Amino acid sequence: MARKRIGELLVERGAITPAQLEAGLTAQRQTRQRLGVTLIGQGAITEATLAQALSEALEMPQVDLAAITPDWAAVHLLRARFCEQHDLFPFALESVGGRRQLVVAMADPLNLTAIEEIEFTSGLKVSGRVTALSAVRGAILRYYHKVPVAAGPRTGAAPARPARPAPPPPRAPVPVDDDEEVIVGEELPASEKTQRTSLADLIREREEQAKRRRSAGASPSPAQDKPKAPAGGVLDDLDYLFGQAAREEPDRLEELERRFWALMRIMARKGLLSNEEFRRELDDEAGEG
Repeated sequence: MARKRIGELLVERGAITPAQLEAGLTAQRQTRQRLGVTLIGQGAITEATLAQALSEALEMPQVDLAAITPDWAAVHLLRARFCEQHDLFPFALESVGGRRQLVVAMADPLNLTAIEEIEFTSGLKVSGRVTALSAVRGAILRYYHKVPVAAGPRTGAAPARPARPAPPPPRAPVPVDDDEEVIVGEELPASEKTQRTSLADLIREREEQAKRRRSAGASPSPAQDKPKAPAGGVLDDLDYLFGQAAREEPDRLEELERRFWALMRIMARKGLLSNEEFRRELDDEAGEG
């Protein structure tokens, strides 16, 4: 698929004029919102028109989130905060050619950064569906935060009379601990609390400790006698992999560190890393104990 932006697609399909696009881009630079949200807020386009134009241009099916029951196995794969940041909602798992895919409803299906991150952290190919922004945010509120959301008109239903587009609902409140899952549904039975889930919990705990150290501006405590990598925690592990220059770019360093922990979670989920190996080779806290 050619990499195009939402604005280009909308102009090409006659959904908005070049002047409306320019006005939307000007406003977007100030609000830092996504362009689709800005155009809807300006009244240049409705949610339904935006979703239809994207669906037709990208040859990607639409989904009516109000008419389906999400698969909790899919919902649990992504965190509420990530979904809120990128205006998307995972609702199903499907098998194509013997390979599992995560089906994700997206207000912006051209958000390749979000798609790549999902595929990297989940290990699953993303199968996108176009949907309205308010429907995505409503699903996040309902299924992640247990906030009742009134059902709107189904996709394709004709409105009783023309109306000005309503602004999208506010984003769901974000938990104070942005890495704590706020997911409701069926909990894993005790018998499924395997060594893998135990290791995943340990990795998440260590990631939180690393975040707190970085926020406090403290240097990580050096580990004891670790072979094959310099001592000093995640920052030194990243230096070992990417060079000392990584520390000179805080944003880049944070991204690399986030991917480091994501890789640890993937390895734990797939059984490629044992609890003992993690503690011996990578766990700073274990080295201090």
